[in-house]
Amino acid sequence: MVRASDKLIEQLKQEIFSGLLKPGDQLEEADLASRFGVSRTPIREAIRSMVDCGLLETRPRKGAIVRVLTAKELNDLFQVAAELEGMACRLASEMLTLSDKKTIQTALELCRVAAEAEDIPAYAQANLEFHGAIHMASGNAWLVDQLEQIQARINVYRLMPYEVVGRLEKSLAEHEEISEAIFAKDGFRANTLMRDHMMLQGARLPSLLKALK
Repeated sequence: MVRASDKLIEQLKQEIFSGLLKPGDQLEEADLASRFGVSRTPIREAIRSMVDCGLLETRPRKGAIVRVLTAKELNDLFQVAAELEGMACRLASEMLTLSDKKTIQTALELCRVAAEAEDIPAYAQANLEFHGAIHMASGNAWLVDQLEQIQARINVYRLMPYEVVGRLEKSLAEHEEISEAIFAKDGFRANTLMRDHMMLQGARLPSLLKALK
């Protein structure tokens, strides 16, 4: 039988990974009890578990908050993500099927529409679909699994650079270049472009994180 605390953990994880709960957001036990219709006991169990796994942290007079990663932690994660994303592009260029190409093109068009509308939430979702389409096109299930685990940690931070003026348009242009390289089966160029794309995203974060301190 699934415990109430386990259900709560999965729900809170989903809210963190989707960006509904952002780094620095405070979790009030009373609010959680009301929202989920449970007592404070499973809430405290869930919070302890999520503190242990690094998704939450506790601060004096604030209680539990969504953990804010350090600049070093984010840089490390983005370095690994950049290498794996680049690998996915290289493999996708080699393994590309017509179905994969259409899926990537569809996600790219969603990015284009959102960028033109300056709709950051829509672009963030389209961005994940674009990257996800490339991951699947790689044909490597182990790689996809590793990327999913890393993205669960960094997805909420990937939204932050989009607030910079002109970043949506620049990101879209980078996506278009990456797609063209994959479709041209130029794995080396696709790899390099994606690595640069990811590292540029990560490089902007330290200054943006200061607002969360």
